[in-house]
Amino acid sequence: MRLFSLLLVAGLIVTATAGPSPLSNKEIALMLRSGYSSDAVLAEVTGRRVREAFDPAMKKSLIDFGANAQLISALASNAYLISGSEAGRAKQREAELSAQRATEIERSQELNTLYQAQQAEARAKAAAAPPSTGTLILDALKQKLVRCHDGTVSRAVGTELDNKKFVALYYSAHWCAPCRKFTPQLVDYYNRIVLEHPEFEIIFVSADRSRFGWETYIQEARMPWLAIDYDQLADLPGLKALGGDGIPSLLVLDGGSHIVASSYDGDKYLGPQNALAALDKIFAANAGPVAQIR
Repeated sequence: MRLFSLLLVAGLIVTATAGPSPLSNKEIALMLRSGYSSDAVLAEVTGRRVREAFDPAMKKSLIDFGANAQLISALASNAYLISGSEAGRAKQREAELSAQRATEIERSQELNTLYQAQQAEARAKAAAAPPSTGTLILDALKQKLVRCHDGTVSRAVGTELDNKKFVALYYSAHWCAPCRKFTPQLVDYYNRIVLEHPEFEIIFVSADRSRFGWETYIQEARMPWLAIDYDQLADLPGLKALGGDGIPSLLVLDGGSHIVASSYDGDKYLGPQNALAALDKIFAANAGPVAQIR
């Protein structure tokens, strides 16, 4: 059983990570529409470059979303455009990451099914007590958590996940404008839902590029849930990969570590609202109407 546990944790946590890929024209337009300043978008373009040539449709989008002349000129010059071979490699890399995420999720489900069967057999033989709500995935996180409250961060005591039937892993980052737009909605949802469902918890899994960005995000959003300590994130690449390559993202686990809701439908990114809608249905089936995100 100990060997099985180690294999399961390894399968979930030991994988490779990769940096951000070159930006598409659609992503650049989305950043502007979501509230990024032209200077911030240009900084992203400078660091990540772009994969598609500038065209009239792109120029119209930039103007519609308030881009300044400097950003439009920089993109129109195609100075940040990657080569065709680089674009092909970026596309292949995205496909590989998507396949890796699907494989990790499938493996976690298979291993959890096996684990549950072994646990059931052991309980039957030993006439043990009802199964614990602790799970291998979440047990691996207990000593890496901090508690966020009213913009401050404090060390968790290790029992915060006890008796939790549903835990949502929230993949997000301060640099991500769509994340900053969605997080206040999630904070409002959480503050209302935990009053009716104390068996529910959220864990913030940061994609921030520095501890300062991580702390700033928690403070500005006044996050009221748990978070993985920023300094511990490097030890959890597999957990981060499970959230997919698009943020904001929610991955909801039940008490048996089964994935019950996600921001994805297969490889298609639907956003965190998709996971919340599925979670609401689960809560409604078990305890009547619940608060809806606004």
